[in-house]
Amino acid sequence: MAWERKIPFGYQMERTKIVREQSEADTVKEIFTMYLNGHSLSQIATAMTTQGVRYHAHTDEWNKHMVKRILDNDRYLGDEDYPQLIDAEDFLAVRLLKTEKKKGLEPCPETISSMSKYMVCAECGSKMRRHTHKRKKPRWICQNEDCRHTAIITDDELIEALERCYRQLTLSPQLLEVCAPDAPFRSMDAIRLENELTAAFNRGTESAAYMKTLIFAAAAERYRTLPDLTLQYKTRALQGLLEEDTLDFDFMSYIRERATRRILLHRGGGVAVELISGQTITDGEEAAE
Repeated sequence: MAWERKIPFGYQMERTKIVREQSEADTVKEIFTMYLNGHSLSQIATAMTTQGVRYHAHTDEWNKHMVKRILDNDRYLGDEDYPQLIDAEDFLAVRLLKTEKKKGLEPCPETISSMSKYMVCAECGSKMRRHTHKRKKPRWICQNEDCRHTAIITDDELIEALERCYRQLTLSPQLLEVCAPDAPFRSMDAIRLENELTAAFNRGTESAAYMKTLIFAAAAERYRTLPDLTLQYKTRALQGLLEEDTLDFDFMSYIRERATRRILLHRGGGVAVELISGQTITDGEEAAE
C-alpha cells in the first residue's frame, strides 16, 4: 500500500490482474455495515484506527475523508476490472442514507444502532432499515420490495418498548428454556457399520488397518447423529446470569446481545422480541411461543 494508492482500498494487483485483498475487503464490508447501522464517518474512522487497520502502509491513522472515499466508490459493485466487494442493495442503501443526511437526517441513538441488526419486518421477516428526517417521525422500512411494510415509531418509544420486553425476560428467565433434543437415533449407515464391525470381530481374520478404519467410520457415524446441545448450554448460562441479583446497564446490554434472535416491528409501531429459545416477548403482553 503506497502513500497514494494506485488502486482502491480492498484490492491488490496480482501480476497484471486486480484481485480482492481479503483483509481489506472485509474491512470495506464492515465500514458499509457500520454506516448503515448509524455510525458517523468520524466514528468509523476512530474504530478503524483503534483496530489497527492500515489505509496506507506508513500509518494506521484514519480520518473521515478516507471513510467517505470508500463509501462513495462504486467500483465495489464490480465490473470487468474490479471484483465485487459490496452488494448492490447495501451500496444503494448507503447512497440513499447519505442523501438523507445532507437534508438533515436525525442521528441514530447508540442503543438503537447496536440493536438495528436484529430489526425485521413482522409481516415478511425481511430486514428493516431506519429512515428519518428532523421534521418527521423516524420510520423503519422493510427492504423486501414486495412488502415495503413501514413501522412508524420514535426512537424513545422504541427504546422504551425494548426495555419493557427485556424487563419481562429478567422477571421470567424461564422464557429462555428450550426443549430437550430428541434422543440420538441410529441411522441405517450406523447400523450397517456396527453390524459389519461385529461380524469382523467374530471372523477374527481382518487386518488391523481394516478394523481401525471400520471402528473410526462407525464412531464418526454415531457422532454425526448426536444432537447439538450448543443452544441448551447458551440459554442455561444466560438463565443463570439473569437469576443473579446484580443487574446493571452493561450487563443488560450483554444479555440483549446474546438472548435476541430477532426484533419484530409491526405496522403501527408495535414491538416484539423473539428470543433464541424460540419464544416471543410482545411489548405489553405476556410472552408466548
